[in-house]
Order: sequence, then structure tokens, then C-alpha cells
Amino acid sequence: MNRAIAVVVLSAGVTLGLVGAQEPKVNPDAKLLQDFKKGIDAYMDIHRRLEKKAPPLKETDDPAKIKASQDTLAALIRTERASAKQGEIFTPEIAQLFRRLMYPEIKGEQGKETKQALKEDAPNPKAITLKVNARYPDSAPLPTVPPNLLANLPQLPKDLEYRIIGNDLILRDVQANLIADYILKAIR
Repeated sequence: MNRAIAVVVLSAGVTLGLVGAQEPKVNPDAKLLQDFKKGIDAYMDIHRRLEKKAPPLKETDDPAKIKASQDTLAALIRTERASAKQGEIFTPEIAQLFRRLMYPEIKGEQGKETKQALKEDAPNPKAITLKVNARYPDSAPLPTVPPNLLANLPQLPKDLEYRIIGNDLILRDVQANLIADYILKAIR
């Protein structure tokens, strides 16, 4: 009789364990941000590996030396990422999340100041070709991104930065002066 009770209790425990076992719920935004980080990390792995092959950028006042270093690194990255397309880092789902993260800062009365700040040092959107691996034009100003928008976006490694061109958000490789990826109509 004791054996029968033990088997029933054991069976009940196993059954309860299976019934109660569920995959943990994951915050979908956290999952997308994790995917974004993986994309950034993959890009930075390429950047760091190729940076070692480019002439080192030493502190200098000579713009020609700075440009030569940028151009070499950019050419190496372009070759490595020759088949890269828009949306590889900013996947459609991540782009939608970024739009949602920035939206509260640009809506309503409070958003007017942010939109004004975006216009102040904005380059002419037609002067910049939005294409992965395209060089950011030397002649175009680098617009600042208002701090309130930056605070809502994931932090980037020091060699990458966000810039807003018109209504589009670009991910710019600072050292190579390349557009790594972009989101069209990021600002509504």
C-alpha cells in the first residue's frame, strides 16, 4: 500500500511539473533590443578587425591624413560588407520599435522644441545618399540628435552614432565615415 501511494505521489509530481512548465515570457521590446545589440556587435566585430589593417589614426591636424585613414577603413568595410543591405541592423521590427521609442519626444507641444532642434543644424536631405556603406558627405553638416531622443534609444559603442537626416535616422560609423544602416521615416 505504501508503494502505491508513493507511485501516485511521484506520478502527480511529474505531471504537475509538466503542467506548470512553461517557457518564460519575454518582453518583446527587450528581445528586439537584444537583437539590435547583436547586429551592432556583429558590425563592430568587423569594424575592429578591419581597423587593425588600416593605417592607424594618430592625433593630427592634417585633414589629408585623417581622410586617408577614414577612406582606407571605409574601403575595407565596404569590401567586407559588399552585400549588406538596408535593414540588416535596423530590421523592420527594430525600426518600428525605434519609431515608437522616439515618438513621445516629438509629439504634441513638447515635441515642437525637439523638431525645431532637429531643423537647426540639419543638412539638406537631398545632399545625402541614404545607402548602406555610402560615405557621409564631408561637405554636409553632422546634425546633432537632441538629448531627449538619444535618451530613448539604445546606447551605441563610441565608434557608432545616430544622426537624423530629415525624417530618417542613420547609423554612422564615425571612424570610417560610413552609413552602416538607416531607418526611413523614423520621425513622424
